[in-house]
Amino acid sequence: MNFVILDLEWNPSYSKKLKGFINEIIEFGAIKVNSDLEIIDTFSALVRPQIGKKLNEKITTLTHITDEDVENGCTYTHALSGFRKFLGDSVLMTWGITDIYVLMENTKYFLQDDRLYFIDNYTNLQDYCEDMLIQKNIKNNEKSAGKQMGLTTATELLEISLDNISHHRALDDSIIAYECFKNLYSYPILLSHIQKFNDEFYRKLTFKNTILCDLNNPLIDKKEMYFTCPCGYRAKRKKPWKFSCKSFIAPFACKHCGNTFMGRIQFKLKYDGVHIIKKIFKPINKENTDTQKVTAEK
Repeated sequence: MNFVILDLEWNPSYSKKLKGFINEIIEFGAIKVNSDLEIIDTFSALVRPQIGKKLNEKITTLTHITDEDVENGCTYTHALSGFRKFLGDSVLMTWGITDIYVLMENTKYFLQDDRLYFIDNYTNLQDYCEDMLIQKNIKNNEKSAGKQMGLTTATELLEISLDNISHHRALDDSIIAYECFKNLYSYPILLSHIQKFNDEFYRKLTFKNTILCDLNNPLIDKKEMYFTCPCGYRAKRKKPWKFSCKSFIAPFACKHCGNTFMGRIQFKLKYDGVHIIKKIFKPINKENTDTQKVTAEK
């Protein structure tokens, strides 16, 4: 089994056709490794922009890719065709799913179809490395707080030297991701992270998360709309729920200890069901304007 680790660089370009911005890919970078995690091939291609006339200054500063560099690049369709041949039947890996979204976005724009039919198996390398770091007690579990680990953070935790490797160039970033993968390689655990790029996975990937804002929505479980005081006793809601800042908010009071606080609850519909986030905000004291917050996620 071979693995291909892909990284993309892109430029935010305004499209008159879309009447909005699109992340136009300007560079492909990928490495192919075998089952012994040896690098057996590399792929790199600069892409000539066809939507944006010039690169954003921030992108040039970040990547050191200039307008002159991409002027001699190939078209997106040519670069995609080359990468498709390079990938073959390997397992595709990216650090997070953003590159997959951008690849789909560009394919839809240039080929009128966002389905990436040439991908058979896929692994989110960011999720895999986070899980391995947690299992090795190198990283605390921050997933419940909705935080995602960046590539730089992963290399720091693993004490990987990045000498002679440039950040924010596609091929170099794919090599950095590979170094993290190699340091955390466990074939049995990796198997659970390899997903078939089939219709179900595609639907999951493209599912739009939605904040539920209607209390009468049958997807909202009203039995969950309670709060427990920090003292351990259930508090009583004092006023009707109000929807604000993507959450339902109401004041609560605890008869046991006399504590009062604001309870905030959010219902977010994701592909795998409704996710509930609860937060307790202690009211602002007239003598102390600091707001304390206790967070719990279900």
